[in-house]
Amino acid sequence: MEQASPDSLAFRERFVAWLIHEGARARTIPDLLDGWCSLLNREGFEIYRCNLATEAVHPLVTNTRHVWFPHSADPGAINPAVIIARRQFQLGEAMVDEILFNTGSQRNPQYLASPFAKVEEVGELYELVRPEGEPQPYPLFDDLAMAGCSAYYGRRLTSFAGLLQKIGLSTMRAGGLDPARLADLRWSLDLVTLRLDTVMENIAKETLARCYVGVDPGRRVCDGMISRGAIVSDEAVVWFSDLRGFTTIGETLNEAGLVTSLNDYFDAVVPAIYAQGGEVLKYIGDAVLAVFPYRAYPDPGSACRAALEAARNGTQMLKRINARRSDAGQPLLRHGVGLASGTFSYGNIGARERLDFTAIGPTVNLASRIEGLTKDAGRTVLCTREIGRQSGLEMTSVGSFALKGIAQPVELFTPA
Repeated sequence: MEQASPDSLAFRERFVAWLIHEGARARTIPDLLDGWCSLLNREGFEIYRCNLATEAVHPLVTNTRHVWFPHSADPGAINPAVIIARRQFQLGEAMVDEILFNTGSQRNPQYLASPFAKVEEVGELYELVRPEGEPQPYPLFDDLAMAGCSAYYGRRLTSFAGLLQKIGLSTMRAGGLDPARLADLRWSLDLVTLRLDTVMENIAKETLARCYVGVDPGRRVCDGMISRGAIVSDEAVVWFSDLRGFTTIGETLNEAGLVTSLNDYFDAVVPAIYAQGGEVLKYIGDAVLAVFPYRAYPDPGSACRAALEAARNGTQMLKRINARRSDAGQPLLRHGVGLASGTFSYGNIGARERLDFTAIGPTVNLASRIEGLTKDAGRTVLCTREIGRQSGLEMTSVGSFALKGIAQPVELFTPA
């Protein structure tokens, strides 16, 4: 094994100090990339951009890409058909461009013509960027040449759980990276990858928690709210919706058809809830339990309007989905939405061996009871007088009803 030079040993000592005292505290990919690349540039590597691609543990996102620039820059165009979401992080003078890709991203011609595709194939790539105007091996190198870059280094990384990760760095250092500098870069990347694994593992845990128990409950679970009986209380508009006649529909469909029908329904109402700032807490068979917390809005009236708008938009989307289902000869889906406002509690409830993060309380029960009346009342959406009053919207009373477990009849309203 070749002996590292005194300069390399000094660099590695400074790198380890950074990793222990700063890198180990990085909790996000942008923070970790910025810390590492900024250190490399202080050490004379002259990194122009660093591109990290990671497979994702997510039902919709197949992989993510983070590109670090030492200063604010145009991150470049990407085929919008393969993008789920895109945002930029400003970290001091540096910037990180984050993209979440869907399943079609790695079949995209733009990706297949990139050095990343070659890195995925061969494992490691170091190549000089030719002067501007000369033929380049990859379209990306034309942009790098225009920016004054001299070389590109890419590598496939070994990651936790076997997820595929790739990294690519371009340098503006005259003549590229000499063997000693390239060895230092590889060495530092080995250690950064260890921290990256920890960050990625935490991201995967948080993503799975959000997917299965919701955004706020998922955050609380990952932050340590895992003890049985750990409960928090909040004020919100509580949403309870349910498919009508789903038992009858189930008698006409096989299991695959039932699952498709449920997913069609959830595709209609869940995005509508999230678009208005709501939070889905639980699926209960063919029912949806959600909340619109007052703390997420300027005032309770805004939360009430958001819940009513979500109910309207979800119902409209369900109509569009039904048009497709009708063309396919599938049974149509109908639902009811009950809305109540007040205090509710949620947290860890269950046996010692099996906990569930769920919501309880009179407001949750009331929303469920109200939804149960939508069919008899001939209305899709019903809410309490208080929600109608606070929303400031025009409402129509549909009468007073005796509800199980509620001492006095409750007057219910529907949007006019």
